[in-house]
Amino acid sequence: MNNEHQRLYTLTEFILGLMQKNGGAIPFQSWMNAALYAPKLGYYESETIFGKTGDFTTAAAMGNWLALAFAESIHKSWQAMGEPNHWTLLEQGGGNGVLLCNTLAQLATLGLTPPHIIAVETSEQLRQRQADNFAKHRFTVQQATHLQDIKPVENLIMFSNELPDAFPVQCFQYKDEQTIERGVDWDGQTFIWADLAPTKLDIGKHIQDKWQDGYISEFNPHLSSWQQDVSSLFERGVVLTVDYGYTQQEYYRAQRMEGTLMGHYQHQVVEDVLKLSPGLCDITAHVDFTALKKSGESAGLNSIAYTTQGAWLAQSASVQQHLQELAAHPSVDNMKQITQAKHLMLPTGMGESFKLLIQGKGLDESSSQSLVSPSFDRLHTL
Repeated sequence: MNNEHQRLYTLTEFILGLMQKNGGAIPFQSWMNAALYAPKLGYYESETIFGKTGDFTTAAAMGNWLALAFAESIHKSWQAMGEPNHWTLLEQGGGNGVLLCNTLAQLATLGLTPPHIIAVETSEQLRQRQADNFAKHRFTVQQATHLQDIKPVENLIMFSNELPDAFPVQCFQYKDEQTIERGVDWDGQTFIWADLAPTKLDIGKHIQDKWQDGYISEFNPHLSSWQQDVSSLFERGVVLTVDYGYTQQEYYRAQRMEGTLMGHYQHQVVEDVLKLSPGLCDITAHVDFTALKKSGESAGLNSIAYTTQGAWLAQSASVQQHLQELAAHPSVDNMKQITQAKHLMLPTGMGESFKLLIQGKGLDESSSQSLVSPSFDRLHTL
């Protein structure tokens, strides 16, 4: 048995141990948490999760486009904060560290160097990959496992790409006008779905009333605690969150009968995440940006703007300038980069499904309005 097979086998035994302690089926979010994050066993401890031989490709791997836009937004955020001399740049869930390195390099071309840089990543093997990349590019970066490990600061700019979609979610099924939590059981050979007890969710009754019996979806209970942890880190600052998701009205529309929960294995979508061994595939659910906005406001984070990734990239002067430079010197590599940009920006690619939420704290209202063009802002839809 090789190391990878041993990891998967041990992870299954670990989850069965959780079931034994619980006396049977466990909530799906407990199963998902173990499948992704169990120390040394979960999916994110696998060494083959990124790139062509991995299970998925993030926007950060599609050229420098995301770094260009993040750097520009970070620069504008710093200006909105009053251009402080002492401030911290924090990235959470940055995977192998490539996006942070590229963003720091682009910030340097804008004449901005963060005095203090922090990378927060739960996975031990990903933290090591990050450390290797930081050393390669000679960036001094403080690494942490959790937000709670960080000492609060006065001024902070935080950014993330595809982070809350990987928070363990609570799955439910709508039956007889009740939301029944879905759990995971073991039939002796494989993991199977099991109904647990009725549960109350923070989803509007006017939305639930449109559901039919058998409606299946999920709710992210960790958004609130995450926003509390983020807000406690700083007195003045900006939070930039990019991820795929919807408004709550769109997320829970009656026609979306199976929710958004899915897996990714070798660049293929896995519709039933229990079909594969835990730890073998990535597991995600779209982000309810209405819930994220509400959670942030409860934690003291003001919602500044909400827009699509396509609109965000389209309004970026750095992105548009780089596109013009590539188009002026056509080559196979330049055309490949332009194709990647189109995929990130167009509605047929990732441009419409991915969103950007900008939150702030301790900022002057007029200065924060420059972070997103009003013509692109969709905050009113949340």
